[in-house]
Amino acid sequence: MTSKKKSVGLDYTDRAVQDEILIRQRRNMWSPEQIGSLSAHFRLAPGMALLDAGCGYGYSLRTFGPRCLPGGRLVGLDREPSLLETAARLAKREGIGSAAEFHAGDIFSLPFDTDTFDAVLMQVVMCHLAEPERALDELIRVAKPGGCIAVFDNAVGGCPWGWDSTDRPTVRQAAARCEHELLSHHGRRKLGRGDWSVGLYLPAWMEQRGLRDVDARVNELVRWIAPPYRSPAQQVTLENTRAQCADDGMDRIDIKHTAEQMRAAGCDERTVRNAMRSRRRRTTRWREAMDDGTAAFTYGGSFWCAWGFKP
Repeated sequence: MTSKKKSVGLDYTDRAVQDEILIRQRRNMWSPEQIGSLSAHFRLAPGMALLDAGCGYGYSLRTFGPRCLPGGRLVGLDREPSLLETAARLAKREGIGSAAEFHAGDIFSLPFDTDTFDAVLMQVVMCHLAEPERALDELIRVAKPGGCIAVFDNAVGGCPWGWDSTDRPTVRQAAARCEHELLSHHGRRKLGRGDWSVGLYLPAWMEQRGLRDVDARVNELVRWIAPPYRSPAQQVTLENTRAQCADDGMDRIDIKHTAEQMRAAGCDERTVRNAMRSRRRRTTRWREAMDDGTAAFTYGGSFWCAWGFKP
């Protein structure tokens, strides 16, 4: 018999909870080995000036900034002062606070002179923008000649990129889900909410703007759990997943937005209702499996980094 779902008291509509999830997501994107490899590709070196544009809590600044020390200048920019306060505190805690500075500003009109930074990074910002190419132009403007522009973002293509033990779709059902996902992405763009596929376009956009040595990588971390959840990594993934399943708040918001986006893409109400009903059934089965300790999944995010150098 399935035990009653246990709540850990998380409210995904609460800003503090959203912030914690953001921190967890960023921390699990790239392995230390891949961060080292990317740093070499970006040609980071001591004494460089680095900008983390749309920095949020300053993950990119704290991750890649130390490669520019000693003697470097580390700058974080975000439109939310509250995020910058936390970013400054985290930078200080990790020992780079004396080299770091934080500014509130608009990603479409960066408050810096042309040709200022040796490296300009942006992580998971463009997928939220209605005009991502305009933001890329600003990143290029503030980079020095020879400087690196590197953008990390979602590159979702609409096809399955995970498996879980509770789900056995038929070919027809799997094809319908892909169609619904693509329609939702199309509607999201039409509503001006951004594009979860933006990472796919970045290398071409950089080439079109004349950047040199354009290249790209996909993140290589795969998250997975399977009973009896022995390893420390599985335990962390299990607890993060359990926390996300424990409260309906985030799921309700996500379903609402997905339905709005499918309508914006031209879906009729019957199609929207069927898609949302199917999704709720899958969510229920997954929560039951989490509760009774039988849940297993593999998940690899479609997340890219693309970079190039200003001529």
